[in-house]
Amino acid sequence: MISLFQELPELALIEIFSYLSCADALWSFSNVNSHLTTLLTERGFYRHINLSSTGRSRFAAILSILRFSEIESLVIDRCASPLQLKRWPYLPHLTTLRLQGVRYLREVFKLIRKHANTLTHLTVESSRYCFAGGMTKRLGYPSWHLWEFLERTLCHLPILQSLDLGMETSFALHDWRFKAIQAPLTYLKITLGRAHLLIHILSTKPLSFTLQQLHVYISDFSHMWLCLRKKDLLPRIASLHTFSFVKSLKWHSAEEWTLLNELTTSSVMPVLRRMNFSIVIDVHDLEQMTHSALFNDDRHIDVHYVFMINDNRQHAELNQYIPHGSLSHPRQIASATFISECWPVDPTIKDHDDSYLHKPRNRQHLFYTLPWIFDEFFQLCVPDRYISELQVFTSPSQVNTVDRSHLRKLNISNNLPSLATSLPRIMFLNQVVELHLSRCDRQVSVNLPTCDHLVITDSLDTLNSCLFSRNIRSIQITLNQEYLHLTRNDWSELSTLSTLPLLTSLRILLYGMNIPPNATSCQNIAETASTISDFCFCFRRKNHQNQCNFNWAHTAQSLFIMQLRNSILALPRNAKSRVVLEKDGYGLVAWF
Repeated sequence: MISLFQELPELALIEIFSYLSCADALWSFSNVNSHLTTLLTERGFYRHINLSSTGRSRFAAILSILRFSEIESLVIDRCASPLQLKRWPYLPHLTTLRLQGVRYLREVFKLIRKHANTLTHLTVESSRYCFAGGMTKRLGYPSWHLWEFLERTLCHLPILQSLDLGMETSFALHDWRFKAIQAPLTYLKITLGRAHLLIHILSTKPLSFTLQQLHVYISDFSHMWLCLRKKDLLPRIASLHTFSFVKSLKWHSAEEWTLLNELTTSSVMPVLRRMNFSIVIDVHDLEQMTHSALFNDDRHIDVHYVFMINDNRQHAELNQYIPHGSLSHPRQIASATFISECWPVDPTIKDHDDSYLHKPRNRQHLFYTLPWIFDEFFQLCVPDRYISELQVFTSPSQVNTVDRSHLRKLNISNNLPSLATSLPRIMFLNQVVELHLSRCDRQVSVNLPTCDHLVITDSLDTLNSCLFSRNIRSIQITLNQEYLHLTRNDWSELSTLSTLPLLTSLRILLYGMNIPPNATSCQNIAETASTISDFCFCFRRKNHQNQCNFNWAHTAQSLFIMQLRNSILALPRNAKSRVVLEKDGYGLVAWF
């Protein structure tokens, strides 16, 4: 009979470790005995470090037992306090650094610069929720643009092979100033504000020789025709075997398929093996697609796609032209035809798209390979609430098995679930890890057991009306002055967060809010902040908002931030917490 924990067999201990985070395993077992320490070492807990969810005191304690010379990879995710960045010392053998939910690019640069000679894999991801962009009275946030960060960083990373900047449209690169870079990148994931920057990237040395995987998201305001003017100058990307070209379905440029077809020819990408794309096309493009080398030549490319056709023809008329994968990689195809039309103004929907209300009745077709290969369902050119008819199809195929969808993010707006929930084999509830709620004020009927990240925009009421996964670890709340009428603006709703046992990060961003929360709300916010480890609260003004009104309000806002700071520090357990005010006093970051 086993009576002592240390007498458990190794397989049982390893099974226990598999359920623990890096921080929990090190905190619980590091100094118990030499046998457990050896097991932790063998399982990589001292080499691959993630202390993101730890509070300030526990972070310091774990940091004191780490073996800095053994650390090979470090993760600082969106649950981590941004103040953690400054606490990491030099790690002589660090090769992989992953930063998610970034707010301060300057601090990121300093951390990267420390490890410039060893880093081979770098991930820096953010979004407008974590990035806290906008203006205050005197300053713009963030203080560095993404191109400035890259310009300063890449020249210091001589052996970097992988650079992942994510595919968030708000974290887009709007300029590419690198005629030559030193880093021999083999992997690049990036969002571009303009399509012609893709040509600049492909033409940059040594990328045209070294790049093996390229994943690009094109933001909504690019101009495809600039790329086509330079198509005769396309370089030969000798080593590229995987290419993703992703664009929103909200807008259509007539050159989308033409550009994609030119880019993927064998003269430009001779060893291409895997292609993922999301575009909007017309019927002429569809006819050209069936003859494209992308689907038919001897490179045997595995093609995955989603595309939309805005055409009033019936589904059967278009379906005969749809490519079912390439010759060597057949794919099962799913599709949907929906009719959108102007509806009478629905009083239960408080945010109507006035520009759409004048559009005529229209039929659109969505085609996609199975499984759904992208991590999000792209917003259609028509809001879901204007879809009056929907037909869903799954075409017959010789393919016997279809892998699970890659969908990780789900968007719900105006209390209406995403169209993805109606389409076959896209929604797998136990795979969605990120939920966005926008302008929702009623209970949303969705069960996402593995969701750990929640983004709430102009939907404060949903905190009291939704049954969230108990796995939620981080929440971002954004409120905009122009949509303040959509919510009761009742900060007592924050008390419901106490039912989320794993919640460690809360970030609140108020745009154009001329009147800050009152004293009672300030106390509610402070008490909620004290229950987690990472907290951020800040006021911002959007570039197009009235600066005079914002300047008039700046005194009240800066006084509120100071009042919030004092309320946080006055709470008993927070006497030694780290609370940092932003330079101009319109925001604060706290680490408990």
